[in-house]
Amino acid sequence: MEGVAFSLPDPQALDPLFSVLGVTDHGSTMLDGAALQRRFGLKEGRATVHHHRLGSERLDTITFEDCPAATSFQPGPANTLWFQHVAIVVSDMNRAAACLMPMVSPISESPQWLPNGVAAWKFRNAAGHAMELLWFPSELGHPRWHQSNPPLFQGLDHTAIAIADSDRSLDFYGCELGLQLRYATLNQGLEQQRLDGLKDPRVAIHGVSGSSPCGVEFLRYLHPEPCQPTAAALQPQDALYAQILLRDPDAGHGRLLRDPDGHRLWIES
Repeated sequence: MEGVAFSLPDPQALDPLFSVLGVTDHGSTMLDGAALQRRFGLKEGRATVHHHRLGSERLDTITFEDCPAATSFQPGPANTLWFQHVAIVVSDMNRAAACLMPMVSPISESPQWLPNGVAAWKFRNAAGHAMELLWFPSELGHPRWHQSNPPLFQGLDHTAIAIADSDRSLDFYGCELGLQLRYATLNQGLEQQRLDGLKDPRVAIHGVSGSSPCGVEFLRYLHPEPCQPTAAALQPQDALYAQILLRDPDAGHGRLLRDPDGHRLWIES
């Protein structure tokens, strides 16, 4: 897995946030015709994919021209099945959250230190995309997060998606895509409640990844139960639309897939 691409109806909406995060610009690609249909399933219009990196991972944005207007959706709670966030690893949770608070809308009450020692804070950016800051104690997380003199915002650890059935998602991402299970846990308690903004949440979590350390995390809410709509309801021009970016040498010109809950994946060679 290489990162995530988000739809962005206002191309400048995230400029202030990306500046603070230290996101770097890696140019853009314009898609139309067959390339547009292959990537987004659209038969007309044009799309510009703006390529960015945060650390070693991609954090791309997509803007559309001459396409039907985007629909305005209320994102809903974290157990809505179209929910997706990207997790940004930081070297100092309190300082990082303080930098972002003036320009985002918090989901979490405040940064939370979970029972395993990991700190997390969820929020929505100016375009409505969900994001999370993560801090790992020295004994947890990938070794790359524990180098000397790290930047404040280091890179993407994973993208998390709400799912309806853990076995079904593990089968799709494991058997069909070849990703491997890296961890499994059950999150609950007061800290998780403050993190998610949900009452008495219980979340079964599974993390999968391929050859790169960045992965996909499944959020299966046991309570409150997952709610509709799924990500299949989102069209490419909608601000909540996202694609998980995967690399496969055999992907040819690229393949667009949907997982069991409608989350999109773009696989390219």
